[in-house]
Amino acid sequence: MADKDKKKRIGPITFSRQVRAEGNKVTWTTRPETIQASIFVIIMSVLIALFLFLADTLISMAVKLITGL
Repeated sequence: MADKDKKKRIGPITFSRQVRAEGNKVTWTTRPETIQASIFVIIMSVLIALFLFLADTLISMAVKLITGL
């Protein structure tokens, strides 16, 4: 059972070659795609923050109205 759980060990040079080969397979985004995605994330973060702020404010006002505080 212990023999099956052991992984085959490889040397650092072989490992480096495999890492480089896998890195070459990656499809990297272009600069404009990265900028567009970043802008989208910022806009969505601001919109969600505004929504949560408004929801929190409305719930807080409703609780104050109900409890009379």
